[in-house]
Amino acid sequence: MKIPIITGPTATGKSDFVLELSEHLNIEIINADAFQVYKYMNIGTAKPGKNELEKCKHHLIDIIAPDIQYNVGEFFGHCGKLLPEIISMGKIPVVVGGTGLYVESLVEGLCQVSGRDEKVFLNLNIECEDIGLEAMYNRLSDIDPEYAKKISKNDKKRILRALEAYYVLGIPFSLMHKKYHKKLQFEFDVYVFNYERNLLYEKINKRVDKMIEIGWIDEVRDLLNLGYDENCPGFKAIGYRELADFLRHGGDFESVVGEIKKKTRNFAKRQLTWFRHMKNVTFLNFSIIDRDAFFREFTNNYKPEVN
Repeated sequence: MKIPIITGPTATGKSDFVLELSEHLNIEIINADAFQVYKYMNIGTAKPGKNELEKCKHHLIDIIAPDIQYNVGEFFGHCGKLLPEIISMGKIPVVVGGTGLYVESLVEGLCQVSGRDEKVFLNLNIECEDIGLEAMYNRLSDIDPEYAKKISKNDKKRILRALEAYYVLGIPFSLMHKKYHKKLQFEFDVYVFNYERNLLYEKINKRVDKMIEIGWIDEVRDLLNLGYDENCPGFKAIGYRELADFLRHGGDFESVVGEIKKKTRNFAKRQLTWFRHMKNVTFLNFSIIDRDAFFREFTNNYKPEVN
């Protein structure tokens, strides 16, 4: 059985779909949203509520405080343990969330070393300013021609990143990925939920309004009172820094809400761009496709075979 992944831009009904699914299939949900892992951040991350969490077992929800960094490597490691555990209990794991990097790590695997060093990267940036990007690209071509052919001569970030890894680890970037690459022993079906742009943007705008209505700004105020602030990793979630700034300095609240909506719409565009670059994914535009028909098809596809 391939493990289903329900992903796509924010506000496309992923969580509702899977919760409805739990009424028909014996599933457990693994969260693939980068910010629902944080405690106390419920409204702005569209985290499942108490009733939803009781209805179906969720994993990787509320596991760390907002001031602790969580990353794709930790997500990948958690899934490596959770997937076989859920399957061993005779249940179906369903991965749900819109963080493209997390989804791609499951499908494509993940390099287990970073080859990162801030000082090395800073020095490479300084050197690039001195001798030019073309010279840096030529150096990368000599060191790692395989990777250099895959990227643009103008892609400064990737050029310097590959050189950084070489100077830190002493091996070409392409070899680093081959040598330290790990893939989970599972296959996945990736379903990308979406709507026509105008409808998607309308859903996003209404969702932000609803979040404000049910107390998002109070949630941010509570976080600040607990000692968390804009420097915490959790505050990278869209809206938290904007609302924290409003609470500290005031301003036009409608403008703040408008900015949150705009950033969320732009984020949705970036999510779609990410998924369009992935291979072997199924795009589902529910402005065209009958959502209920797909639900029935999905349920039938994942029903356990009866011997």
